[in-house]
Amino acid sequence: MEIGLGTIVYEFAGVPLKASLERIAQFGIKYIDVLAFGDYNPAFFPEEEQAAIAEKLHALGIKASSVVTCAHGNLASDDEAEVAFAVEQLKLAALLIRRLGGRQVLIGKGVGNIDFSLPRERAWRNVVKVLKEYCQWCQKHDVLVTLELEPESLHVCNGPEAMRQLIEEVNEPNLFANIDIGHLNILRVPPQDLAPLKEKIIHVHISDNDGLSHTNSIIGEGTTDIRWYIDTLLDLGIDEVARSQGEVAVAGIELGHPGEYIQDPDYRVLKSLGNVLSRVPRLRKVRGDEDI
Repeated sequence: MEIGLGTIVYEFAGVPLKASLERIAQFGIKYIDVLAFGDYNPAFFPEEEQAAIAEKLHALGIKASSVVTCAHGNLASDDEAEVAFAVEQLKLAALLIRRLGGRQVLIGKGVGNIDFSLPRERAWRNVVKVLKEYCQWCQKHDVLVTLELEPESLHVCNGPEAMRQLIEEVNEPNLFANIDIGHLNILRVPPQDLAPLKEKIIHVHISDNDGLSHTNSIIGEGTTDIRWYIDTLLDLGIDEVARSQGEVAVAGIELGHPGEYIQDPDYRVLKSLGNVLSRVPRLRKVRGDEDI
């Protein structure tokens, strides 16, 4: 498993994607999760600008491991126009990640939510249909789709069991799981409960919080037991599952939450990266020496 970084921390600092890449490279980080939502969704960039970003990534030796999407609109909605607009954003995100040299699209926001006039049963059926169609479209573009659960009850994908059931019902070979360990901390879900998903987990988000609010705090300042989750995911075989799909398992550090303005992105990255490496020895890429 390799350490990555979500570009969200620079998006929320007002730093454009291309400008953030050199700042990320200075930390020795080789994998990024590209944020494909926010003030200026890079999936909407002109193709020549996307190509320029791809060139910059190549020059810096950085790989785009995933594109993180939180499409405007509810994927579980009965409103066909709303769903069509959301799916259009997901398709643009898939084309973006291919242009950047990656293959994974992460669907956030719990893949949709229930509402006053939208009961869970119907929302679930709507999501299964949308996911199946989107996964089939992605297969034509050699794209893998990962789901991310949200730790709030109104979301369709709101826990590991819901994620497992969605993957099973959609039943498409390119549908996999992303595990955000900070979300599990809020739900009080221990890592061993991920065992039923072990053949589908290919990506991880390292986030932290106080166990109550979804804050994406500096890693080490919250209550999330980073080592417990990462060690268990490694033991469950995440590297082997990712490798079977031609991918590298990446644990992307995620910092900052929507609506926040980050004044110190480099400091947050520096401190978080240091805390991850100090707490999780199995993520270090240095050799030990018995004589030390």
